[in-house]
Amino acid sequence: MDNLTFGTQRLVHLDLKGAPPKLSYFEKFFPLIKEFGATGLLLEWEDTFPFTKELTQIGGLSNSAQVSGAPYSLEEARQLLNLASDCDLTIIPLVQTFGHMEFVLKHEQWRGIREVDAYPSSMCPSNSETMPLVRSLVKQIIAFHANIQYIHIGGDEIWHMGLCPACQKRVQTSKYGRAGLYLDHVTEVTQYIKDNYPSLRIIIWDDMLRNIDLNILQDYYLGNLVEPMIWHYNSSDTFQLGGPLWEKYSNVFSNVWGATAFKGSTSSCQLVPITKYHISNHEAWLAELGLHGGKILNFRGIALTGWSRFDHYATLCELLPCSIPSLCLCLKTWLTGGFTQELQECVGKVLGYDSFPHPEYMYSKPPLSLPQLTFPGWQVLVGFEWLVNLRTRYKNVINSDQMQTWFNPWQVSSNYTNPMQIDTILPVITDILMEISSVENYLKVHLEHFFYNHTTDVTHGNFGNSYQTAFEANQSRLRDATFVGL
Repeated sequence: MDNLTFGTQRLVHLDLKGAPPKLSYFEKFFPLIKEFGATGLLLEWEDTFPFTKELTQIGGLSNSAQVSGAPYSLEEARQLLNLASDCDLTIIPLVQTFGHMEFVLKHEQWRGIREVDAYPSSMCPSNSETMPLVRSLVKQIIAFHANIQYIHIGGDEIWHMGLCPACQKRVQTSKYGRAGLYLDHVTEVTQYIKDNYPSLRIIIWDDMLRNIDLNILQDYYLGNLVEPMIWHYNSSDTFQLGGPLWEKYSNVFSNVWGATAFKGSTSSCQLVPITKYHISNHEAWLAELGLHGGKILNFRGIALTGWSRFDHYATLCELLPCSIPSLCLCLKTWLTGGFTQELQECVGKVLGYDSFPHPEYMYSKPPLSLPQLTFPGWQVLVGFEWLVNLRTRYKNVINSDQMQTWFNPWQVSSNYTNPMQIDTILPVITDILMEISSVENYLKVHLEHFFYNHTTDVTHGNFGNSYQTAFEANQSRLRDATFVGL
């Protein structure tokens, strides 16, 4: 408790939705991040948590192909917490209580409390059934996580708010409009937690607070209720928080957190983290705190976020094993105050690299003899680096001058091109198709070792099938073509 209260925290965010690793993975992952300087976990279960009683359906299978159901039993979830405790990693659970609620609102049982009926993202704060649901979620999460000091209640990116008739009326009649609608709900959630768990501190994402006037935040006494976690994932080229935001927050909050990103913040379908980008994000945060951190009475620390997908229905982005080098480099960059070549070499040696690839390196086809790295899941990273290379080669072939000149849609429909060109294109496509099959088989074996079946199935559907299908179609059309020579 002393460490959490007085020390600077470095929480690694585990976004379990979509790709929750097996417990055997955490047995090696937790000691590794502890070695690199992590002090705790920001643990976002979503529907991987084994909810019970009135919430049992949340972890159950749905009609949606993107939805997995909870892979962790109560005993397995407890074991996960024990593994973290054995490594002296503090746990802060994150449970959404307003937006990003697809994992609940997708179920017909709770459809009626959507703000917009067609969109399962945000709850209606005016619906009488909303707070009972929130209380149930919070109660089960807190009961399961013994001896926690903090809970994170989410509260970010409420895309749809103040749109239903009841909320529209409240916005029109409220002194504070939409800001009041948001803060009324946050206040009700936090007051429930404080009344029933008075020793708990409450964290909230800050983005919805940024455009709310200082006087309104003060009128709600928000500084007595929550500690904002200021998230900003941009690289130094576009990083911008600025003095006015820190000035405003310093007049409301005594304690704040920061949130960086080591994966999952660049592209919704990124396969392997852009390491240079994430290192730059941490360097930008260090510079920002150097300029403005003194305005805050107590900067608690940071959460290094690692998003698994952009929302509950989105394709998976960088899997956790693919992100270990990025995470370790970001942790060390934060601890040492910046990125250096010496730091890179030091991290590389610990991870088992003879020569650690530069953060800007281009992914290539794995060598015939695979490297023997030491971090958990390195085989998955090697496979996805291979897939990135194949994807680049695929795009280069399909978008090549040769394809556009001799195999464009008009020529295909008209059966009109030079057969000599087919004889040169077909072997290239055939070779890449064979390699796609090879990487698919390679990844299937290793993904099954670290992840549950639904993750392997979704990953195959997202990353492998599409390219194989496209190549097979092009190969078939080329092979069967009966073009007239020019």
